[in-house]
Amino acid sequence: MKKIALFLALSVFAFGGNLDKLVEMAQQNQAVQASLYSLEATKQKEQSTKSAYLPHVSIGASYANNAKETPSTPNDTLAGQAKISYILYDGGKREALYEQNSALIKKAQYEVQGIQNDVALQTVQYYYEWLAQNEAKIAKEQEMEQLLAEKYRLEKYLSVGSATNDEVQKIISQIAQSKVALMSIELAMSNALYMLEHLSGKEVSVENGSTIKVFEKAKEDGARLDILSQEEAVKSASFNAKSAKSSLYPTFAIENIYSRFENGYDNKMYDTGYDNQNTLQLSMSWKIFDFGSTNASYESAQKEYLSAKTNLDYAKSRAKVALRLAQKELEIATSKIDAQKARLEASLATYELVKKKFQNGIVNNVAYLDALSDRYDAQAQLKTALFDFEYKKAVAFYQAGVEIKGVVQ
Repeated sequence: MKKIALFLALSVFAFGGNLDKLVEMAQQNQAVQASLYSLEATKQKEQSTKSAYLPHVSIGASYANNAKETPSTPNDTLAGQAKISYILYDGGKREALYEQNSALIKKAQYEVQGIQNDVALQTVQYYYEWLAQNEAKIAKEQEMEQLLAEKYRLEKYLSVGSATNDEVQKIISQIAQSKVALMSIELAMSNALYMLEHLSGKEVSVENGSTIKVFEKAKEDGARLDILSQEEAVKSASFNAKSAKSSLYPTFAIENIYSRFENGYDNKMYDTGYDNQNTLQLSMSWKIFDFGSTNASYESAQKEYLSAKTNLDYAKSRAKVALRLAQKELEIATSKIDAQKARLEASLATYELVKKKFQNGIVNNVAYLDALSDRYDAQAQLKTALFDFEYKKAVAFYQAGVEIKGVVQ
């Protein structure tokens, strides 16, 4: 019996599966593509910010006509100019924005990886769910074959008066119940397959045989991708507060303006003959009073930073608990396999004994039907336990901050 149970356990993963391909397809779905667009938008925003602090070049032209001519105001003026300007210092806002954008890019990158890991774990879940339901379907079909064979045998006995009609009807009733159970199993299989197709965005099939690498107990300080993303969000909030505070300090800028002009004097004595000018200008501006607007903006940004940091601390604490629970669930899943193997050995032995007694008229068909149902249920439950063990390994890896794609084999 032990050899039979071991064979059933090993046959579940006898051939190569396609979980790795399903994960790969899922990691390219629309949710991932949307996060990639968000990442590109964040990178473009960073480029925009950096470009805004590069020297600016602008040109302009004007025409003016004055009602009264004086030595400083000609009758009409046609002018053009080119200006280059650069901010030398703005209270640290530039540096804070650069750091904030850098943190936001890292945050977006972790979010992309996090979504990919999430859909990978969901793919693992529905892959093994489909396989478990498929094994339940096989077991239920085998049970129905036995029931139909027993129904045929009893009907022959009934025709010669060696069996009663109620015995046949009980078998028929059990067959009807098994058909309903089979339809429920097929519905669950369809739902799991639908979710796999939803995750991958394509029509897929499930091939048995994929497994998850052996989980080794990880350090509890391993960072999940969502935690890493939140850490970058905290950094971004911190730099945003520094940016808001920069308005308390002066801004220094430098400009160089080159002008060309044509003055139309009616009185030629006013005309100096100059037609161009170059001006180099260093300026400083400092907002020394704004009714507390800057301080209020800084305090608001600082509160947002504290909120983000508090959420991060809470998420880290929750992640540690989740990892410990995942490791505990994995231990329980291992124990379930041993328990289901023992149950299958017992149910096989019981079924063979009860079947012989039933065929010899020693026990009634109620005992036989119970033994038959338990025999195939134990077979299905063992395989379900094996599939659940694989999924629990994936969950443990996920909670330990390991990418799921790398542990599928």
